[in-house]
Amino acid sequence: MRSRPLALLLPLLLFAGTTGAERVARWPAPAVGLMAADAVASAPPDLKRMLARHAGRLMDGVKAGLAASPPRDAAARRAALAAGSRKIAKAIHDHKRFEDVGYEIGGLVAEASLLFPPKGGPGDDGSLLAVARGGSSFRGYPARPFDPPETLAAATLADGTPREAYDSALTLSARLLAWIWNAAGGDASVATARPESKGPYRVR
Repeated sequence: MRSRPLALLLPLLLFAGTTGAERVARWPAPAVGLMAADAVASAPPDLKRMLARHAGRLMDGVKAGLAASPPRDAAARRAALAAGSRKIAKAIHDHKRFEDVGYEIGGLVAEASLLFPPKGGPGDDGSLLAVARGGSSFRGYPARPFDPPETLAAATLADGTPREAYDSALTLSARLLAWIWNAAGGDASVATARPESKGPYRVR
């Protein structure tokens, strides 16, 4: 029996922790698609090349993740991101189809976008998409980029404005991608070449 995709599992992970979570503004799907592309652009080069071959599945995962994930608190989202990262690393290590890996990664970025919703600005989809299209920056990798994903997901990142929230979501996504690739046995040396201490790094 095939396992359920991460984008469908994310709403079920730690569901008991969702009680009382408030409904907040969400990034529109096209903005999260850009976020996923930006995160991949900052990921380890070998992983970036593999995902470029399955860009359609990556975007399918983004859409499915946004559609499936319910309102829940930040702690539950961070836990889901860590669990999802471990699941994806195992899938790569076990040589699962990379089109399925791309789909799972799309769901992971969707969950990161929900952890960092747009705040302090216009909430309509058109305005939020304009923010996403207006450029992006990756804040860099932490000093210990391969600490457990639970630690990476717990990092405090600025999110007081829509621009800050967007960059924080793509930054966390890229950091988790580096962790995933390293855990799966890939070359993630980019994580030491682009330290947070010298960032941010312009993506586009």
